[in-house]
Amino acid sequence: MKKSLLIILVLTVNIAFAQRIVTGVITDKTNRPIESVKVSVKNTDLKTFTDATGEYSIEVPAAYGTLEFAKENFKVQVVEITDNVVDLNMTLIADTDLFELSLDELMNIEVITASKKSENQKIAPATIYVVTEKDIIENGYTDLTSLLENVPGVVAIRTDIFAFGGQRGFLSNFSQTLLLVNGREMQNLIASETFIATQFATHNIKQVEILQGPASALYGANALVGVINIITKNDSPDFNGTEYHAGIGTQQTQAQSIVFGKNLNDFRISGSFRYFRSTLWDYKDFIKDTINFRQGFPTKAFPVNQQFKQNSWSLPYAAKISYKGFYAGIEGYELKGSRGLEHISLDYKSQYDYRQLALYYAGTEKEITDKLKINVELQFYKERFWGVNYSFNNAIYDTLIKNGHNPDLPLTDKEIQENFMDVYSQQSSSGSKRYKGNIQLNYVPSQTLSIIGGYTFDMFDLLGIALSTDRLNPDFDETRSIENSMRKPFFRQYKNSLFLQLQKTLFDKLYLTLGGRFDHHNIYKSIFTFRSGLVYTPFQKTSIRFLFGQAFREPTIFELGALTVKKVAIELNPVRMNTFEVGINQSFTSNLIANIVAYKNIATNFIEPTETVIFKNSDKVINIFGIESQLFYKIGKIRTEIGYSYVQKDADDYAGVSTVNLGVYTHRITGGLTFNATDTFTINSRINYYSEIKAKHGNKDITQIITIPSYAKINLTFSYVKIKVYDAEITTQLLVTNVFDSKFYQPDIRIGGPKQFLQPGRQLFCNLIFKF
Repeated sequence: MKKSLLIILVLTVNIAFAQRIVTGVITDKTNRPIESVKVSVKNTDLKTFTDATGEYSIEVPAAYGTLEFAKENFKVQVVEITDNVVDLNMTLIADTDLFELSLDELMNIEVITASKKSENQKIAPATIYVVTEKDIIENGYTDLTSLLENVPGVVAIRTDIFAFGGQRGFLSNFSQTLLLVNGREMQNLIASETFIATQFATHNIKQVEILQGPASALYGANALVGVINIITKNDSPDFNGTEYHAGIGTQQTQAQSIVFGKNLNDFRISGSFRYFRSTLWDYKDFIKDTINFRQGFPTKAFPVNQQFKQNSWSLPYAAKISYKGFYAGIEGYELKGSRGLEHISLDYKSQYDYRQLALYYAGTEKEITDKLKINVELQFYKERFWGVNYSFNNAIYDTLIKNGHNPDLPLTDKEIQENFMDVYSQQSSSGSKRYKGNIQLNYVPSQTLSIIGGYTFDMFDLLGIALSTDRLNPDFDETRSIENSMRKPFFRQYKNSLFLQLQKTLFDKLYLTLGGRFDHHNIYKSIFTFRSGLVYTPFQKTSIRFLFGQAFREPTIFELGALTVKKVAIELNPVRMNTFEVGINQSFTSNLIANIVAYKNIATNFIEPTETVIFKNSDKVINIFGIESQLFYKIGKIRTEIGYSYVQKDADDYAGVSTVNLGVYTHRITGGLTFNATDTFTINSRINYYSEIKAKHGNKDITQIITIPSYAKINLTFSYVKIKVYDAEITTQLLVTNVFDSKFYQPDIRIGGPKQFLQPGRQLFCNLIFKF
């Protein structure tokens, strides 16, 4: 009995000392309390935040002895905790002058996209480019497209409806890339496209993580060549306040937005709303260019005084509430825009595109033990879209001539309205829907081992589109039938997925990642994808990566035969890809850092058209080799960054010629220079260089390879930052894009009609940011 009591007493004492409660108050150098400072136990998921009085309380396991204190615009402070420390009143977090920090400190960034958990970018098992809120302000990025065009390995092409482009030589409409917002998919439902337009603005962005390379082992389908993960301010618990943004610019551009977040003990409420309106760039002269734009089309068919008018607006929104591990929220947008330059049109004034997409989610995140956490989340998506084209159709034009139209005269407004109006619509439908359930377990048995696993159920219930040539809002038939192009049986798809990932630290220098995913689809059956990564840190300032990953992209309903009754291509298989990477990150000094990565993509089963609406899997293997590099340098008040991308794609046999890198830029350079003239005034300049490119003519009826010359574009951003006015902090900006008003083109990589796309000329935008 005495022995038992002794054992119980020893256990009780051990348990008492196994946990320590550390409390304290965090203040700045003026002795004012600092709210929303993140206080975390290093190498664990344990964390808390200071309240409005600067107070915090955190439980520190005996095995871990380091606390980290972090908040935006303050230095990260690290304190070793000894056994006798229970009170820690910190006055150590001081205001940070960013230009006093070394590059190592500035680039000590945590990312979550590589492993679905927070980890330092330098040891993450993936090539990830991170753009922070500070980068967005300094570089004057107003939307996701302007941000992406400055990322190595990424090409973004403006068409003024949505961005074309892609990653690592796979260029289309970003359909090989998975777009996430806070880790949740935000592709459109009907075709799994990113559809990046003005609705993805930067007002609510805390950080964007662009993962290069396959990520299906973590994220499933469509993460073929990469992932773009937008991490928002309002979703981050350390954002506790209100921001108001107001902007005005050329092309009658107006933008207003508000972002807010409030922590009330265990309860948090946050949200974001933005209104944007613009006429975008005026291409009225370009659309009449019969050589550079509409080459191959009968010139006399088009109205002599053809006008070009755009009127684009967007309304993105987000809201979230949380309480003691339970949360619910909504993420969505409404978007109305012109059709831009996507097609050759007979009437650019009357055509438009309207999009609605909403994601509703609810879940819970619980700590079962100090080593095991679980997250359960349900998601529901709803989407509708509609619009009208007045695209030129050569077959219809020939019919009109046979019926008496004089080919020497332009088409009349009546002929255009009656014969070339092309309506696509879900306006009268209940909308496409997606139902998704996720369970994720994070198990950390020790400081050197972590295991993440999960299960996902995913069901799409898609609707096609009602087509009409005379009604702007055609009737919609939701009867499920193979004959009904609006709702064929295979539009309803579902799958079950399991994934598991293990990360192990070996000898304090090797970081091993192994992961796999099993997806079972009701049409494509079973698909297994695997990833592995080894990060070696032989020295404190050196990390070397060896990576291998697999990915796949599922066919869209259009590729399966949504628009045809002649053939349903259920036998199509997903696109598959293997990627090998090796990279190095090297800090030469505290103010000189370089990254370089080499990769090889091997893609099979690529889906290509055989007729207008008929597709097949290609027998061709696509090989792409590339190099990406970044160099960061800081001296005094000046910081500079240079990114370089090289791509070599296998030759394509087209127009009787075998051409390497057809439709792919061989060289891309992006660079930025930031000068802090005073404590509050910053000047930033950016340059984007595109090498000469050989591309297919954008008119599919012209079998010809065109050459688009190399060009460089320069942007300037002038910023007065963090000006204190009473309780507000104000930042004012002037953005000048394409400073020298240069004329340059990018390729029509989807072969939609235009020979090539003219990019916008000089534009100005003034922005005010109020932080309360």
